[in-house]
Amino acid sequence: MGNQLTEMAPNTAFLPNFQSLHVVVIGLDSAGKTSLLYRLKLKEFVKTIPTKGFNTEKIKITRTSENQGVPVLILANKQDLPAALPATEVEKVLSVHELSTSTLHHVQGCSAVDGQGLQPGLEKLYQMILKRKKMVKHSKKKR
Repeated sequence: MGNQLTEMAPNTAFLPNFQSLHVVVIGLDSAGKTSLLYRLKLKEFVKTIPTKGFNTEKIKITRTSENQGVPVLILANKQDLPAALPATEVEKVLSVHELSTSTLHHVQGCSAVDGQGLQPGLEKLYQMILKRKKMVKHSKKKR
């Protein structure tokens, strides 16, 4: 997924050309992860069948101090459905407030079907990435 966002960057005003951007998408079964990926890549809704196993495009997750404070974007998908929990409720249920104070986070309601909320969510993620880069740079100068 990260490679796909990097490829999108030149065509997307709020994402300048990154050297590398790694994004991990996780969620419950039938949460719409694959639909979100297709919406981001193709900019259209693609009806999918449940994915067996997982979609991957170079996943490297390590528990290092470098990953502490990595920005977290929670996409509360399926907001187009009448029974969907609002983003504020999703935030409460997931206890997002319990993340460390150094972890920048944002909960964004969205819909993979019509694309609503994806652009603002990605823009917020980009702002958090920039803010984290500044924080890391600032902390390195202090040492």
